[in-house]
Amino acid sequence: MRMENIAYFQYGHARWVGHGPMTKPYHLFMFVDKGSLAYRVEGVRYVLEQGDILYMREGAERIGEAVTEEAHSKFSVHWAGDGLFGHFPHLADCGAMQFRPASLFAYLKQTYSHMYQQWMRKDSYYEPLCEGMLLELMARVHQDHSAQQYTGKQARVVRQVRDYILQYYREPLSIDELAHLTGRGPSYLITSFKKHYGITPLEYMHRTRISKAEELLLETDFNMETIAAELGYCDASYFNRMFKKMAGITPSGFRKRNIPQSESELSHRSLTADPM
Repeated sequence: MRMENIAYFQYGHARWVGHGPMTKPYHLFMFVDKGSLAYRVEGVRYVLEQGDILYMREGAERIGEAVTEEAHSKFSVHWAGDGLFGHFPHLADCGAMQFRPASLFAYLKQTYSHMYQQWMRKDSYYEPLCEGMLLELMARVHQDHSAQQYTGKQARVVRQVRDYILQYYREPLSIDELAHLTGRGPSYLITSFKKHYGITPLEYMHRTRISKAEELLLETDFNMETIAAELGYCDASYFNRMFKKMAGITPSGFRKRNIPQSESELSHRSLTADPM
């Protein structure tokens, strides 16, 4: 596998009208961060909503389509070679594949953002770091996809916990509370949740909080104390430690690095022209 590019695109109201037929000499794993759009890949139409992922094989003809006039943003990772097909052989036999890993939204947003930052900075060993993150990301997405096919009691339990966390992530949740909710023991809950989502319930809670923190840092001028309180952290210092642990950067550093320098960047920001 050879990484080719990692890009981020953000489009304002009615700015993106799609693109005509094209093929590219690389594979693509695209994550829709906001809004919706569609792609036709070898004649099959895929409508993508926030949180969806679309894999497109190199050489597959693709057509981009706008489905609404609302803003949308997306990350894309491009790579060449067949190295990943050893782990995910089914991808070699299809032109495209859509995933709907809604439970992983916070993780996906954080990981794509981190890869993009690494690619922009080009620090030492940024390429193997990005390749490692892509491999983990694809494994987590496939793990979630497999879990969605499983409809037994265990899957219902972990979905119940996931939905509860998404609703009450600002509260001081505990494993005992979540286990009591499901009528199962803490050990069973932790093992089952990690099997389906790759992380423990409390890690999932923190990832959800940090994803929301990123939105607040970029879309408001709230100070760290206010954001910490909004997300259920006991103080700003603990919030700072958790944010750096999850995002690899302090909250203030994240805000400084990611807030656009001009209004024009709000409509379109990327390393290259849109290659998708």
